[in-house]
Amino acid sequence: MDLKQIRYFVGACEEGSFSAAAERLHCTASGVSQQMSALEDRLKTRLFERTRRGVVPNAAGRMFYDRCLVILRSVAEAEIELDDFHSGQSGSVSAGFVPGLAKSVLPQVLARFTREFPRVDINIGTGSADSLLEQLAAGELDFYVGQFAGSQIGLKVMPLGRFPVALISGRRLGMTPMRPLRLGQVAPLKLSLPSAVRSLRPQIESAIAAGEIAVERTLTIAELTAVLEFIAQTDWSTILPFWVGLKEIDNRLITVNPIVAPSMSLDLAMVHTLRQPLSRPAQLFFERFHEELARSEDDWLRLTAQP
Repeated sequence: MDLKQIRYFVGACEEGSFSAAAERLHCTASGVSQQMSALEDRLKTRLFERTRRGVVPNAAGRMFYDRCLVILRSVAEAEIELDDFHSGQSGSVSAGFVPGLAKSVLPQVLARFTREFPRVDINIGTGSADSLLEQLAAGELDFYVGQFAGSQIGLKVMPLGRFPVALISGRRLGMTPMRPLRLGQVAPLKLSLPSAVRSLRPQIESAIAAGEIAVERTLTIAELTAVLEFIAQTDWSTILPFWVGLKEIDNRLITVNPIVAPSMSLDLAMVHTLRQPLSRPAQLFFERFHEELARSEDDWLRLTAQP
């Protein structure tokens, strides 16, 4: 048994098929299949149940998967320690953030981190939660921050908290800035809905269906910057996490209002793969991000505190 077989086995377990594992590992599906057959022969134990959709680890396979994760993490940690020993605090960070965080919280984090660690290279990805999680599973990202519900084999999820949301409208709508709103008491809105499934959209649609938000019209725009530009020029509104609202408070074309009812919030998590521990630069970058997120939340709570 060698590290290649262990990596192939872990990839097959997490991806659920030899072809998907091969795509992630940049090899052929037949190569993965041959290595898995050789591994099962060597261990004299069947590790997978073969199905029409792919492969699923059986009880022995799940036990062996846990052991393989320990091996891969130990190897990765040893490599990280050697890198730190030889190079000091240098290296690289590759992280993915959903667009609202990338626009509103991340700039301050980057300004601080690049000043404190000039020898660390940084690569930031942004986009939908689904696309960023695919990049994470493929090893292209050290970690991802955004919405994540449930569990998924091979991923470690660190909940970061539940955060408030805000109504963001064009000034033409005539809302009083920062006045808390019960949306059921507001005239029907022309509302731009988030496009992603892993977003506030399900909560908004549920509130509309329950009559807690009255709408005149709806539309969907996938790109956050385009949404905000459109709203700034119209009397349309959207519902977004507080950090986007905090960023737009001083925009003279936009009005931000805390939402009292219906009750809506956004659950945020940091996700990384179990097989690869965070490098020291990645840990430091995440710590700076978490501190900036907490500072932003404190600013929002102070601005929305009732006398």
